[in-house]
Amino acid sequence: GLGTSTKDDAIKYFKAMSEHRIPFSGVKEGDREMVDMAFSKKKIEDRKEWLRKFQPGTYMDHKTKSIKVEDFVNKELILFSVADNVRSIPSVVDGFKPGQRKIIYACFKRNLKSEVKVNQLSGYVSEHTAYHHGEVSLSGTIINLAQDFVGSNNINLLMPNGQFGSRFQGGKDNASPRYIFTLLSPLARKLFRIEDDNLLKYLNEDGQDIEPEYYIPIIPMTLINGAEGIGTGWSTFVPNYNPIDLVENIKRMINGKEIEKMHPWYKGFKGVIEQVDVDKYKINGIIKKINETSLEISELPIKCWTQNYKEYLESLIENNTILSFKEYHKDENIKFVINLTREQLSLIEKEGLEKKFKMSVSLSCGNLVCFDSFGRLKKYLNVEEIIKEFYNLRLIFYQKRKEYLSNQLLKELSRLENKARFILELINETLVIKNKLKINVEKELQSKDYEKDDKEGNQ
Repeated sequence: GLGTSTKDDAIKYFKAMSEHRIPFSGVKEGDREMVDMAFSKKKIEDRKEWLRKFQPGTYMDHKTKSIKVEDFVNKELILFSVADNVRSIPSVVDGFKPGQRKIIYACFKRNLKSEVKVNQLSGYVSEHTAYHHGEVSLSGTIINLAQDFVGSNNINLLMPNGQFGSRFQGGKDNASPRYIFTLLSPLARKLFRIEDDNLLKYLNEDGQDIEPEYYIPIIPMTLINGAEGIGTGWSTFVPNYNPIDLVENIKRMINGKEIEKMHPWYKGFKGVIEQVDVDKYKINGIIKKINETSLEISELPIKCWTQNYKEYLESLIENNTILSFKEYHKDENIKFVINLTREQLSLIEKEGLEKKFKMSVSLSCGNLVCFDSFGRLKKYLNVEEIIKEFYNLRLIFYQKRKEYLSNQLLKELSRLENKARFILELINETLVIKNKLKINVEKELQSKDYEKDDKEGNQ
């Protein structure tokens, strides 16, 4: 971009503007429909089909003298749209978007067992993973991975040492990245096993090895911490699920049993999540009547943050719906005590406490969109389909891990046998290396069928 250009570069560019500007060729029949397909809200399904047909390696030839609208849409705009989806929608395998995966890769590479400032970690990630966006965005992603308040992560992969945000503002009340510290959670390497690292397909950018195409955790992290994102033509919302339920279902599959139906679950949430349709749920907070002039709210629905709800209660005071309220929150525990007149309470009870105080929100499980293991966007019918696809892939990688570890043991055995044989031959003087050039020793070892050490590159 222009931000990386010097003053002299800018002068050079703009002096030769006619060389750098490529005009569009004349508008022809079908161009209007092509642009509508790319941008119109009414053409979402057409846009999805357009993106499905994308072929890797597509590019626009900028040496051409003019650009057809059709070529611009199909060869240039589509690259932005695909990149937008890649940044916004996670992989079904590890549950990560690229920015999150880069952070975890950098933490594993650094073996981050001692705390470091978030802004320092973002610099390290940027340096070692070819991250091309702002470090402010990267710091925000690090903070999100470490958050552990109700409604955020069921399992945070980074530790939140400092003020990483709370239920009060949905995590937006975090301290500045230069004041807070983080490190890998003890569970991170339990879920993303180091034994699998050598089986992954690592990406390379401009000669620099960076993060893998995807990690392969032992359980589907996509379902544990959920996901949310809006791309081009596609969006996704995956609720959080209970890790214990996931483990039990995987055990059932191992034993040849059917998967049991799973329902959304959020760590620390005290309310009730009830199913109201095939893929729809109702999340209820907790409100109860203390006496004839008081109500107590001890839980808010998921994603209903304390500050927003406080503002709603203040609006009820202005409308003369309630008299006042007091707050007695502790850490993750919510407690509002609302004071009313008997008449106010009577009117609210007729309307319904739950409705008036917005004690329920709906949650849909009908937009489970992720990239599959082949890098293709896929809409999953239900959670069970995600579990089955993950299970089959994880099983393949367990076999790969077994084969890799077996080969490593065989190599180690061969190395030890070579060492033992070498020592015995020196003792028995059937092999003499004293006062010999290294190259001659190597030739003699080769003639005696010593195997070359793959690890060290010598005999």
